[in-house]
Amino acid sequence: MKRRMILAGTAIAGLMYACALADPASDAASLDEVVADWADARDFNGVMMAGRNGTPIWQWVSGTADPETGRALTAETRFQTGSVDKYFAALAVFALVEQGRVDLDAPIRTYLPGFRADTGDRLTLRALLSNQSGLPNDILQAFRSERAAVDALTPGQAVERYASGDLKHDPGRTFDYVLTNWLVVQHLLATVTGQSYGEVLQTLVFEPAGMVHSGVYTHDLTETRPHSDDVAIGHDPADPEGRGDYWSPRFLTGSFTTAADLLRLEHALDDGQVLNADSLETFRTVQVPSARYGFGGRYDVWEICGRPQRVSTQSGSNGATNITSAHMIGHGGSVVMLTNVDESQGEMFARSAMLLAAMQGCGTQ
Repeated sequence: MKRRMILAGTAIAGLMYACALADPASDAASLDEVVADWADARDFNGVMMAGRNGTPIWQWVSGTADPETGRALTAETRFQTGSVDKYFAALAVFALVEQGRVDLDAPIRTYLPGFRADTGDRLTLRALLSNQSGLPNDILQAFRSERAAVDALTPGQAVERYASGDLKHDPGRTFDYVLTNWLVVQHLLATVTGQSYGEVLQTLVFEPAGMVHSGVYTHDLTETRPHSDDVAIGHDPADPEGRGDYWSPRFLTGSFTTAADLLRLEHALDDGQVLNADSLETFRTVQVPSARYGFGGRYDVWEICGRPQRVSTQSGSNGATNITSAHMIGHGGSVVMLTNVDESQGEMFARSAMLLAAMQGCGTQ
């Protein structure tokens, strides 16, 4: 069942958004028109939300959060972030850079003195955060091993076991999207701050951004911190094996969030609540043009209403769960889509572009 709402704040936010539709009801109807046939045709199971300047103005909630119990999705349902956690981790690193506690271009052995010397003296946070470290993807071994044995490893032991192999290439030379990079980043953040990775995100990202429904988990969303029962369990009705979201080892912390929290994050970045202006400019600078990749996330230029617009295009997946966030940098408009049934991120971004155009008043085409 679809549940669409016109949310408060539209009129105020619209004053700051020159091309926005003036009438909230017209605005919502226009956005409904963009997604209705598309969502119905694919039986979209998830949450879609549009906002201006961090304030939700429209939402579409449809489907089931838990296939076993039949529990319905809500606008506040927590979803696994997948690779969007890389975005959070990179923001936390940049916050520490601002505090003078780490340097993007210092050897990581400055902060992890026990790391393998010949590689740790060549690796930098810049290379790790842009997925150009050259580290092998040995962490995949953990997902193929006995869970009890893997769960016995501390993050430091996991780094030693899975992130200490020979480099495949010189750091900074080649884009290689490997999870090993982020195991090292999580461990480095915890080591430098003396906090758990979850505490680091809470202190440096979630609280400054006003992300009140975000947190971390161990293994899967049955072990959320802070605990919530309103979580999306990944499932794929088209898969005869019924595969949903993937389990993760205890030493690699996962995160979760909501649609509204992702809207708040991009506005908080624009508004200087998480990073200062100079840090944000660096953070949003593409490091790997061929992949449109910066530090922990991607950026693109979309044509919206006949004009090129720079867009923060963040996405994540974990098995059946897929999430996307599209934010018009400098213009305040954002669209977030979350689904716990396997869905094409390309389709989600295409529909997000149409929603952003409709929010500017140039129709649904």
